Amino acid sequence: MSRPIVLVNFYSPKSLGIRYLEGSLRAAGFEVAVVYFKGFHSARPQKPTETEMEALVNLLREKSPLFIGFSVMSSLYLEAVTMVSRAVREGAGNSPLVWGGVYATLFPERCLEYCGYVLRGEGEEAIVELAERLRGGADLSDMPNLAYTRDGETVVNPVRPLVTDLDSLPMAPLGTGEKYSIEGVLKAGDPSLTSVSYETSCSRGCPFVCAYCSTVSLKRIYRSQNRHYLRFRSVEHVIAELTAAKAAMKNLSFIHFWDEIFSDDKAWIEEFARRYRAEIGLPFDIWAHPGKTDAALIAALRDAGLYQVVMGIQSGSPSVRKTAFHRTETQEDILAAARVFADCKVPRVIYDLILRHPFESLAELKESYELCAALPGRFTLQMHGLNFLPGTDIVEEAVKRGLFTREQLEEMMYAPMEKQYASWWESDNADPDVNFWYRLTYLTQFPSLRGAAARLARDKENGKPSADGAAARRYALARKMARARHVWKKGWAVLKGKLALKG
Repeated sequence: MSRPIVLVNFYSPKSLGIRYLEGSLRAAGFEVAVVYFKGFHSARPQKPTETEMEALVNLLREKSPLFIGFSVMSSLYLEAVTMVSRAVREGAGNSPLVWGGVYATLFPERCLEYCGYVLRGEGEEAIVELAERLRGGADLSDMPNLAYTRDGETVVNPVRPLVTDLDSLPMAPLGTGEKYSIEGVLKAGDPSLTSVSYETSCSRGCPFVCAYCSTVSLKRIYRSQNRHYLRFRSVEHVIAELTAAKAAMKNLSFIHFWDEIFSDDKAWIEEFARRYRAEIGLPFDIWAHPGKTDAALIAALRDAGLYQVVMGIQSGSPSVRKTAFHRTETQEDILAAARVFADCKVPRVIYDLILRHPFESLAELKESYELCAALPGRFTLQMHGLNFLPGTDIVEEAVKRGLFTREQLEEMMYAPMEKQYASWWESDNADPDVNFWYRLTYLTQFPSLRGAAARLARDKENGKPSADGAAARRYALARKMARARHVWKKGWAVLKGKLALKG
């Protein structure tokens, strides 16, 4: 009897990456079990408990897999992955432990302290070759994408060429094969089957090089293939996947597209909009960019079911965007994109902002308020801090500007997960003036509070001492309004999806 392969994903019960790897392994004839280890709780992340780690170790002992694959996408939960890796290596037998994912791709040497092998880069072809070599007892030393330790030295092999035809890759399996979740206890079954939403992507890669994102570092690994870095699936392939999801998920009401930037190709969008509306007919959301927002295409998507669009503004300061974040769009680009969303009547528009960080002066924070105050239509603001993620250009920029030492950044980047998430959502700053303009920015997302925000801005400029307290009270009210709005919007989207299915 052949030994199965066990793939483990952390803090993401819908992990698309793991599902694609599972699909490739199954297509090559391997048995696969997938474990979704803990759910996603960005506001209150929790470390693995001894009970949870023991449940995984016991399952691995029972399976005695050919190898164990850990998906390590981010340093935000690296503490948890290292805890589980130690438990697995100590108690789960002799099966090789393999790490893959974005973090593992960028930092193989660090990862090899906790595992036997690292698979770098896109993994569908690499993981199948690894499985075939391990099953046949073949030498691994020259395998593309592999990193390992030999005689105390780290060996990092070159990556293989990117797959240019994404349709050639097997689709992500749903509701088939062995799947488990661990949240407190071990449960058998695919957690996605009972969800109201499905997640997928129509593309791979991103055309931009934002300093706070790992994309630019991944592009450097594939430098010789940069013209192939951004790739798209065919509409036929995407619709086939979504049709299968509708058949398998009885509660399905909403589709999340996780493309880093949704396609702006006219022919692709026109075909997608026509077929999606006719064959899928569920509300969906996308990520957009100010430089790639076309009125006719957004209108077509809106008619097809586009319910929500998320667009990164990140800062209202052109200087911060350009010099710190490496984003080149202008204020006019942002406002023009916002007008498109408003004119096309996209039901929910979310603008993402990175605020209150060392690259930003008080005057530049005020520019964020002024830009948000000028945004047309109804919108939601997603405001958070700046996390310095390993392998991103903004880390080097911070050192270059003397904002932090490398030692300080190292401590921040590898802090406990609770501390990292707390800094992401931190709601107050030591500087009352920073808090004032942050709170006024927050108020701009509520039409009923925009007039009050404008009056408070004038009061602040005129030196009225009551402005700070009034802003704090309005901000507290706005937070309550935001929570109520979130529940209502989410409920309406699900209801709309259910009505679409009945229709």
